[in-house]
Amino acid sequence: MTVRGLFAALACVGSLYVSAPALAAGRSDDAAATLAYLRASEVYARGASAEVGASVAAIAARASEIAGECPSALTYAPRDAAFGEIGEEASTTLFYAGVAPMRTTRLGFARAVGELSWSDHRVTQLVRALAAEEVAGVAVALPDVCADIEAWKASSYAALPQSATGFLERVAAIESGSSVGPSEESREAAIVRLLVPYEAPGVRRTMERLKRREQSTDRKLGAAAEAARARLAAALGVSAL
Repeated sequence: MTVRGLFAALACVGSLYVSAPALAAGRSDDAAATLAYLRASEVYARGASAEVGASVAAIAARASEIAGECPSALTYAPRDAAFGEIGEEASTTLFYAGVAPMRTTRLGFARAVGELSWSDHRVTQLVRALAAEEVAGVAVALPDVCADIEAWKASSYAALPQSATGFLERVAAIESGSSVGPSEESREAAIVRLLVPYEAPGVRRTMERLKRREQSTDRKLGAAAEAARARLAAALGVSAL
């Protein structure tokens, strides 16, 4: 469950408030797994919502740290493909800085859902992949962006250092399954869709309430990341990263 889609998996969490017998339209094991998933999702939602402030602060702090270490470092850099990758490295670093305060919540969710299984193997695979991404995401080591910019400059802007390209490759591998199918549906949305058969009547109101919470949290994180990215770009001497 990525920060970028923080509460996407909660679109059907209203089912949590329905007893297991009410979910028994399908196999009882499927209903139990669904209930466990929804309970874990609600715990995640509460924890993530409580930690949004810390995540926002961590994003801003990382941006300020990079800006202070190498002001105007990109002013004379060529605007080529490598420049785009350096910008991506910096932006991704800010994103994962915001993940750190949610470490306990994310790992708790991963432990709670990582061994669940359904008769529909697609759901099992998607949920376990989501759990694996949570574990990998909190283990990401943030790069030294300023050192990478300096190494690029030292090569006369011929090539990015392996530390930069390696970081982007690791992140790409972690996030490679975040979208599924030809339509590139988010993994969380696919899980929600596949759990619909276990959704009991009368949960839409709860779902709408959770959706509003999701939108509020996403706005806070999105605004924080955008502001931090803009400040960092200006500090590095460029109009945008």
